[in-house]
Amino acid sequence: MTEDTNLQNDVFSILVDKTIASLIHQRLIEENLLDYRFKIKDIGKQVAIPIVNLEYLKQLDWFDDDSFITKIVKLEMKNSNQIPAEKIVSQISEFFIQKSTPISEEMLDNLPKKWEMFNDLAIIPNDSVNSLEWRRVLANDESLTKKIWEIIAECINVSRIARQAEIAVDKIRSSQVKMIKGNSGEVEFVDNGVKFWLDVTKVMFSSGNVTERHRIGEINMDGEIVIDAFAGIGYYTLPMLVRSNAKHVYACEMNPNSIMALRHGAELNQVLDRLTIVEGDNQETLQSLTGIADRLHLGILPSSQSTWKLAINCLKSTGGIIHIHMNVKESEIEDFSDQCIAELNKYAVNQCGFENVSLQHVEKVKWYAPHIRHIVLDVAIR
Repeated sequence: MTEDTNLQNDVFSILVDKTIASLIHQRLIEENLLDYRFKIKDIGKQVAIPIVNLEYLKQLDWFDDDSFITKIVKLEMKNSNQIPAEKIVSQISEFFIQKSTPISEEMLDNLPKKWEMFNDLAIIPNDSVNSLEWRRVLANDESLTKKIWEIIAECINVSRIARQAEIAVDKIRSSQVKMIKGNSGEVEFVDNGVKFWLDVTKVMFSSGNVTERHRIGEINMDGEIVIDAFAGIGYYTLPMLVRSNAKHVYACEMNPNSIMALRHGAELNQVLDRLTIVEGDNQETLQSLTGIADRLHLGILPSSQSTWKLAINCLKSTGGIIHIHMNVKESEIEDFSDQCIAELNKYAVNQCGFENVSLQHVEKVKWYAPHIRHIVLDVAIR
């Protein structure tokens, strides 16, 4: 007798390249758009992920019809409708029942509901399993603590778990992620055909900027000399080398842990021969790169304004393109863009001898906070 789980159903799905499938899967979970009743389907270089509320999906900032395809796909139903977060609650509850130990609703509500995936490592929010009641129950009981994290790891299908924390307020914005299960925070993963490596306990990875990383990586930079003024682990440096085919990238970075990750990533992608890592504060190091660049990338938030003049000085005498990242109120984006161009024009034309500054494009990357957008201005200086 054929079980119902083998039946094929017509299901609205989003087709996603395998290199970004895990990231898009997590985004769908966060937006409550994943249809948990059906299995994800492998269709060659892509996977079909079942979704609900197609219209809401199309309104999200990271979704666009050019990058993603939605269509009806025949999918197989799962054996169980439980999502991982529900499995965590049910299995933790069952474990406490077996121990004949009460567990409160507040404790169950404090179990992780979402997480960020890096292959076999999941980073959970700082407040998960971290309430006063959980800390009291787990205090001085290593075996109970170990069992709780084993259950959670099994439900999420990972071998390592880390807990998120606020980024340090030091100058290099150090990661304060702490390992909970497993010893090493080192991860290697592929995003849109680009290999990245980092230690999550030492440096951060901005997964929310995925659409901008992909956009930058699709720009043809063949033959160009590029300066990435805030390179980090290579969020944009590596896509520019691997996908945009930049002739050479000068990556400015002062965090030694980020530099190690960037160099490792460049080795994995076999682009180390086209990369120069410029160590130190870019307020000083950019002054050593005057007049060499066809393009500059200023990827820092909330503002990159401290490097605008330095970036113009780094351009070749023929000019080039500058990508300017900023946080701006949604209602003020147009005014800010005009002010930015005026400010750049004042310096580039009046003091540096360029003839024209023009705004080529405004990219709205994501919401940074209520009413505040992370935007990127593509500016041409000729």
